[in-house]
Amino acid sequence: MNQLRKLAASKLPGTEADPTVIDRLRVLEAAGHIRVLIPPARVDCDDRMRQGAAIVFEIMPRGWKALRAGAPQEEAPLLFLQRAAPAARPKAASVAQELAQIDAWLSGTRRRSGG
Repeated sequence: MNQLRKLAASKLPGTEADPTVIDRLRVLEAAGHIRVLIPPARVDCDDRMRQGAAIVFEIMPRGWKALRAGAPQEEAPLLFLQRAAPAARPKAASVAQELAQIDAWLSGTRRRSGG
């Protein structure tokens, strides 16, 4: 959700070329929080995958609602690994928490090169 906060504080449309941030943008788009154009990755002449810059157009109403709900920080522990009986939560807070957990998980993964 930190990425969503950064987008809210920046002037849109904006571009982002960092592959890690682009992965976070994919998560936010899948949750319906932003409208973004992410070009497909391609194999370059040196047989390496290249990702073009993403263009973030806007924060959708669902994204603004998640920000107003006080969505948890990315650094929050991954509660889905320690899941007990789910407590009743408002839907927006539940979606925001799940999104933060997915985002934190994605930011902790590293891609390996080679074959």
